[in-house]
Amino acid sequence: MLRRFYILFFLLLLLVGCEENLTIDVPEGEEKLVVEGHIEQGAPPVVVLTRSVPVFSGFAPADLEKSFVHNAQVVVTTGDRSYTLKEVPSAAFTPELRKVVSEQYGISDEQLTGNANFVFYVYTSEELQGETGKRYLLRISHEGKVLTSSTTIPYLNPLDSLWVVPHPDPAKDSLVTLYYRYSDPDTLGNSVRYFTKRNSEPFYPGVFNSVFTDELINGVAVIDYPLDRGEPKGKDPDLDTYSYFGRGDTITVRWAAIDLPHYRFWITLESEQNGNGSPIGSPNTTRSNINGGLGIWGGYAVTYHTIVVE
Repeated sequence: MLRRFYILFFLLLLLVGCEENLTIDVPEGEEKLVVEGHIEQGAPPVVVLTRSVPVFSGFAPADLEKSFVHNAQVVVTTGDRSYTLKEVPSAAFTPELRKVVSEQYGISDEQLTGNANFVFYVYTSEELQGETGKRYLLRISHEGKVLTSSTTIPYLNPLDSLWVVPHPDPAKDSLVTLYYRYSDPDTLGNSVRYFTKRNSEPFYPGVFNSVFTDELINGVAVIDYPLDRGEPKGKDPDLDTYSYFGRGDTITVRWAAIDLPHYRFWITLESEQNGNGSPIGSPNTTRSNINGGLGIWGGYAVTYHTIVVE
């Protein structure tokens, strides 16, 4: 709605040709709680809880730290047992928790432990370890607001193999394209999200699209397809080297099976991000699975696949 308003307003200015300076006060929307939480097999749950910020406000690392929501009651229930998650600052992360946070959010160990000017907060529980095939209910209470959600960790759905193909331009023979082979199960609704790691870099999701579903290829015995190199969010990719890896790289793919509500969140969010600012882009609503707030609570069934480029 907001994007449509600004497009219409811009077209009216062109038609009228008015030179008068106009100032429009855009009212701030209601502040909401934003969740980015996940749980994977063999690892503790991680929930990042923040407040929404106005779209047109300035934003700096200090503002992000101020947006963290503290002292919330965060509970995850699976089966007949509930676990209360504790708030933990990055300086107190265990090695296991640092690994989970680094892989999911693309933050290096140095950023988590070596930056005294910025503290990252998560809610977690060492008592709870994710298991495939189980459902996990999330309930968050803070200052009279209650947020709820649920997700499942699907069963593992790994890749068959990885290989690389040289760049078609002989002048760029130091670059290669990563390919994967995948066999889709014959049940409809299998979805995945992927991340790639190059050498000692963190894991990064695909830039323009990090999720896939089997809606069009359900039950296909073997699929061979290129896989773009992931990059950190907020960074404009170098179009000359985008999607490629280099000779000598050690490549690790984090291939994660996810359920359909989890897939729909990322596909709609990435569609919105990719069309941001386009005057011909279709309006899109990110499909959050958080009742009473924004964001995602998602399960991952993760497998790792590594190849060394000769």
